[in-house]
Amino acid sequence: MSPYIKDLVLRFFLGGSAVAACYIVLQLLPWKSFAGIFAAFPAVMVAAVIMAGISGGSHYAAEVALGATAGMLGCTVCVLVAIIIMTYLHIWAAALVISLLAWLISSIIFINLMKRHFYKSNSSG
Repeated sequence: MSPYIKDLVLRFFLGGSAVAACYIVLQLLPWKSFAGIFAAFPAVMVAAVIMAGISGGSHYAAEVALGATAGMLGCTVCVLVAIIIMTYLHIWAAALVISLLAWLISSIIFINLMKRHFYKSNSSG
């Protein structure tokens, strides 16, 4: 088997595993906004929002989409933290771990900020 085919097969299984893992997280976590963070992976988001809409209606789909938005903003933080750590410390393993933690923490912060803003604007209107 050529290296190109092996690479494609590996990417297929890794990508599929990521999609499956995200779907499992979405199903298991009771906080759908938080679970939506895991839907931020572009390959997962459309499927996650569609499945949420089918199984739980528009409100449920909106919660997942809100979490996905927070997760995507968290991805920006993740990348910036990884770049800073790798540029100045040259420790890629630490950059990976710390940047993933930064992604999770910042995503949770973004969810809370967006919910406050969303609920504040809905209650004042």
